[in-house]
Amino acid sequence: MNADLLKETFLSLVAPDLPNEWDVEEAVEKLAGLDEHRCHSIMNQVPVIWPVSHSLCFDYLKAAADALSCIEPVTLPIWVNRTLDQYEKNGLHSARDYMANVEENFLCPLRGEAGLAFTEVAGRLLPYLRGLSGVKLDLAAAPVVSTDTATIFVPPEISLFREGGDNFLLYKLIVTYQWAFIAQGTLTVTPPQNGNREPEPPGETLWLQEFLHSFANPVLAGDIYHLLETARITRFLEKELPGLMRRWRDLGAEGTIAAGAAACSNECMAVLRRILLEHRGDAAVWPLSVRACRAVVEEHRQARSAYDSITATTKLFPLLHALAPEYSSQAPPLFQGYLRLDAVQAARRERLAELEERFIDALATRLVNFFRRNGQSVENAESSEKLESASNLEQGVALIITGNEKQQNDPAAQTLLLTVNNEEVETGEELEDLASSIISELGYLPERYVSSAAGRAGTGYAPDQGGTDATGSGLTAPVTYDEWDFRRNDFRKSWVIVQEKELPLLHSSFVRETISRYHGQIVRLRHQFEMLRQSERFVRRQHDGEDIDLDAVLESLADARAGLAPSDRLFVRLQRDQRDIAVLFLIDMSNSTQGWVARTIKESLVLLCEALSVVGDRYGIYGFSGMRRLRSEFFHIKGMDEPYDEAARQRIGSIAPREYTRMGPAIRHATSILRRVEARTRLLITLSDGKPEDYDDYKGEYAIEDTRHALLEARAAGIHPFGITIDRQAHEYMDHMFGERNAIFIDDARKLPGRMPELYRMLTR
Repeated sequence: MNADLLKETFLSLVAPDLPNEWDVEEAVEKLAGLDEHRCHSIMNQVPVIWPVSHSLCFDYLKAAADALSCIEPVTLPIWVNRTLDQYEKNGLHSARDYMANVEENFLCPLRGEAGLAFTEVAGRLLPYLRGLSGVKLDLAAAPVVSTDTATIFVPPEISLFREGGDNFLLYKLIVTYQWAFIAQGTLTVTPPQNGNREPEPPGETLWLQEFLHSFANPVLAGDIYHLLETARITRFLEKELPGLMRRWRDLGAEGTIAAGAAACSNECMAVLRRILLEHRGDAAVWPLSVRACRAVVEEHRQARSAYDSITATTKLFPLLHALAPEYSSQAPPLFQGYLRLDAVQAARRERLAELEERFIDALATRLVNFFRRNGQSVENAESSEKLESASNLEQGVALIITGNEKQQNDPAAQTLLLTVNNEEVETGEELEDLASSIISELGYLPERYVSSAAGRAGTGYAPDQGGTDATGSGLTAPVTYDEWDFRRNDFRKSWVIVQEKELPLLHSSFVRETISRYHGQIVRLRHQFEMLRQSERFVRRQHDGEDIDLDAVLESLADARAGLAPSDRLFVRLQRDQRDIAVLFLIDMSNSTQGWVARTIKESLVLLCEALSVVGDRYGIYGFSGMRRLRSEFFHIKGMDEPYDEAARQRIGSIAPREYTRMGPAIRHATSILRRVEARTRLLITLSDGKPEDYDDYKGEYAIEDTRHALLEARAAGIHPFGITIDRQAHEYMDHMFGERNAIFIDDARKLPGRMPELYRMLTR
């Protein structure tokens, strides 16, 4: 194709957003010599790239001709999608570098010959880690391998092996070793406790940090200890996970990585690594100090705990320090990673603070309930009497941990005994689990936890199960979601940030006035919804029942006449089915709901909640709004397992218009909440006054297609989405987004309060 025709084609594809013609002529210059089929293949991708970045689109046109010398035109869309991923993750320069080397950056990964990215394996590694550990550990990519005991950090990409499966095995090995360091106490080691004295509370530094800093060269001491622990953990894993370790040895990679790490400038650590990895060489020519090291290592092969490695470190340090007095830190084997004790201590402080607060709340609640049952609540007492009661209660509460000497280091084998004024009080599973977790962390249960809980209970304290935040601050950490780009037929990775927030409570009379206005309708709705509490149906051909199944009797007689064995299932039984339904109501809180629309939405929610209070269905209410992809807000109004109490009523009254309607991320976040709910039927009912739209390019077909894809993802998760809209043009896009018969259009907002409960009854029959 000639350059003029290529320029004309390009301008028609990007219209009406026309660039400088000189830039276009320069960009298509290299395409002029290609055949028509290849030029059309290249031009077909222009509408995909142009809306994302004009500069990148021009770079693409300049690079596409060279790319087609390596790849077929049919593969071009995949190459473009990978290029856009690079642009959205790391910017324009990264995308240009990616396009510059098609063979290494695109074709090798496509053939499975290149590195394996963490993003590709995170979905498999995280379930493996949590199944292995039995606790909620997290995974994240980082420049170096390490763990802070809450998160395991792995490389963003591993390309050590040619095959992707082998690189995945290395990822798995890294995760396994870091988990074992956590589980075996490598990072939280403390000296054995002598006597019955309660240990000192944890300080600003870990005991291990203080131990390592006691040496003349803390870096050397830390590397010795970490290497000894790696050897101990290796023996532990060979017993616990022999299949994984055998596959790793069969790959022949253990020696390669270990030898690479051991090839360091400091002979002392090279020697120690060789000894630990059994590359001993000719021991006869080794210096006396090295033979002494070998003796310590041989003794360490019987180590059973991290403290045994502490003892061995104390013995090895003077020997190795004499060999390398100016030692500096060396790169460890990849699966061993680095010790980041400051991060471990920070994560431990955060975890202990959370455990402390939860334990005190749980124990205070247990004590308050105990006194209420016994008619001894002090909530209504005068201030001076409350203080005296609190003081007496603190003196009368005792929490005793029982177990023999062999069980002292095993929290699961210990028994928790709670007494109040010498009267035993049931602790409950939650309190026992929290106490067990605290003992696992500290080795004991601090007395101040008990006295703090007794103090709260003594002053009539009752933990708020549905706490509010008057400032509307975030309830959880921001969550990142992909967003569907129909032009690329692929996701924009980690594109939108969703922040879940608490609605600030504005104490108003809205709910009370609504109940008063619709009093008669609410009474009727409660009566109608009461009939939904359980459904009844007749089940035929049963062994026993309330009536005879005439059809079954006739068939049985016919079989007997024909010489066949007659059936004994001759009865009809009335079967009562209990409802097992969970529903999440997703409310549009964009600024377009200002006025009558917002009021009728809130009135509808009040009527529905009042009616649902007699059914027993689990339901939650959340709102959504936001501006641009970095500020998509998701508002908590009523959680799935929260009661419909005064706080929930006030939050409904606090619903107010905010920003724009970026619907896809809100649906994905609502889906993630419903995924965690176990129910036979799970519904996601979205209530909106208009089509999805945001301040940036999230509008038109792009926004509709992203919302549609988010709804398809919800269906794939076993969730049934349904849409209610009061947009007059809704018929143009609602059926496309939600699917036929999965959405309804209401032409007048004032009809909504009367229609919404009826729609709910219809959907949950």
